Amino acid sequence: MVQTKATFARSRVDRLIGRSLSAASILLSIESSLNFVGQLPLLNRPLAWCITGGLWLTTIMLCYSFWFGNARYLFFRIHALYMFVVLFTWPLVVSTYPPQDGHFYPWLWWAFDTGWIAAALSLRIRWAVTYYITLGLAMQYLFSLPIGGAHDLTRLVTDFFFTLLTNGAAAVIALLLRSAAQDTDKAHDEAILSAVAQATAEARAKERQRLDALVHDSVLTALISANHANSREQALAASALAKEAISKLANAQDETENSGFVYARDVFESITSAAKRIDSKIDARSTLESNRNVPADVASALTEATLQAVQNSVLHAGAKAQRELILKASATDLKIVIKDNGVGFRPNRIPQGRLGMKLSIIGRVEAVGGTVHISSAPRQGSTIILEWDKK
Repeated sequence: MVQTKATFARSRVDRLIGRSLSAASILLSIESSLNFVGQLPLLNRPLAWCITGGLWLTTIMLCYSFWFGNARYLFFRIHALYMFVVLFTWPLVVSTYPPQDGHFYPWLWWAFDTGWIAAALSLRIRWAVTYYITLGLAMQYLFSLPIGGAHDLTRLVTDFFFTLLTNGAAAVIALLLRSAAQDTDKAHDEAILSAVAQATAEARAKERQRLDALVHDSVLTALISANHANSREQALAASALAKEAISKLANAQDETENSGFVYARDVFESITSAAKRIDSKIDARSTLESNRNVPADVASALTEATLQAVQNSVLHAGAKAQRELILKASATDLKIVIKDNGVGFRPNRIPQGRLGMKLSIIGRVEAVGGTVHISSAPRQGSTIILEWDKK
């Protein structure tokens, strides 16, 4: 019941729950409407129709949001709170006392079913508990009055606990599904961060290997030359080689540690290695028109965004989808393309809570001055292009 910002898997679960509840609300609204029509002779018809129309309006908004819109839980709150309007206007709606045999239930009894679950999913825990107790007690008090059917105490207590148990159980199941989805997102994010850290470490390890090779080639050559110097000319040549080796080491150290750069080849090799750990069958290929150096923060951002895109494809493109990873480096820019032939999606309908797409991919790349282009459609696969230009 505690509201936290939706994550990738949780957004999907929330939409699924919302669609299920909206479909149930249509069916329950039909049931409550049939009872409403049957009780019309007892009601103030103009006011009764207005109250029922408002209930249908909140139901339609809820259904539209989760089936065709951005799945906003604001409409759950409106739907849940409107139940109090229905309840507290009942004394004004009733124009003739109903039967006083204890078996009559106002039509709103059936209308409240979706309100309970909507409250549990859209309100913080303390407000949801308050909602359950307040609406439950107020409804039973109404049912104890002549305008509500004059139920006896035993029936009131039984109905109250039956309502809490049945609707509470449905709400708990929905909340457990949401919690499981949130745990999945957490594990997914930790796996991506681990892969990024490993890929970054691999890129830096390759940089150290380059430095080691430089030490071996330049320094060792100078030492061998000095060891075999038998004349003044050979000694001077050995001295020049030693100075050159020292200069190269100083420049390499400054470039690696002070400037915080890694080379494009190392970045691409690390990304490819990490991507294959996520999907061993991915078709990865790279083109190096220039083995240019890349700022460490850019390398990290592109690595995280690429691995996130690959992981999203594995999770959502479908079991039969095939993926391609294309990496290209020129003298001025880097370009990474992640493609699949899966189920696709509508880029303009990415939910607000899709952090995997909006933060880890788009936001991460844009934060280092890059751009992201997304091309996808249902049943047409997906293509995500990450680009970074040297300014």
